[in-house]
Amino acid sequence: MKNSSVQITDEEIDAALEAARNAPEIPLLVEATFRPEPGLNCLILKLSDGRRLLVPREDLDELDGATDEQAKEIVLVPTRTGLWWPQLDTGIELSNFLEYRWGTPKAEPSASLIAA
Repeated sequence: MKNSSVQITDEEIDAALEAARNAPEIPLLVEATFRPEPGLNCLILKLSDGRRLLVPREDLDELDGATDEQAKEIVLVPTRTGLWWPQLDTGIELSNFLEYRWGTPKAEPSASLIAA
């Protein structure tokens, strides 16, 4: 088997670094908590850019029929771009929260969530 190598120029490296510096920063999940207390019954997401999102439970079809204990067991996917409820076998990507897309219609979770 012949060894092959990829040749990358300094200019290509500099261009890639510059592109990375100019890329928009995408917020990531820092923390996710489900709070089932009366008057608060919601999902709270803390993002890397300092924002917090509060999503009422009634807006999350993914939690239909879930007990409070099931809803509280939330796992951040390794890339911190989504949530996964292992007991419910469902999840939501952060981009859907940021674009206010969750709930009905139910969609299949993406491969990035399932791989978590």
